[in-house]
Amino acid sequence: MGNIIGDCFERRERMRLHYSAAVEITVKSGDVIKGNLRDIAIESIYFSSDSSVLKTLEPGDDVDVDISVEVSGSCLIIRSSGYVARREEGGVAIRFVSPLKWWPVFCFFPSNESFLPAATFTECV
Repeated sequence: MGNIIGDCFERRERMRLHYSAAVEITVKSGDVIKGNLRDIAIESIYFSSDSSVLKTLEPGDDVDVDISVEVSGSCLIIRSSGYVARREEGGVAIRFVSPLKWWPVFCFFPSNESFLPAATFTECV
């Protein structure tokens, strides 16, 4: 592990931030996986889920990602496209197609540990 900077830590050459948020992953078949964000970097995320669809994902599979960030009653849905980088028991790493332009949001607004569980992911209205 690299240098620790607050809740951020440097892993390899990229900064990664531990962050709790609800995540929805839509796979090419149209199936949706609801999960919980564990950490995020400018080029990738890692999330956990108990969805049975998770086991069908293979490295290289294209996905769409929705991350629900809630701060003080406000909700922001961040959408991006990516692909499965790796799959482990109960979790998946997704690499974004292009660097996440919304990355600063995660640095400026610390994670709220009482985030919405995946089962309650909702679109902001």
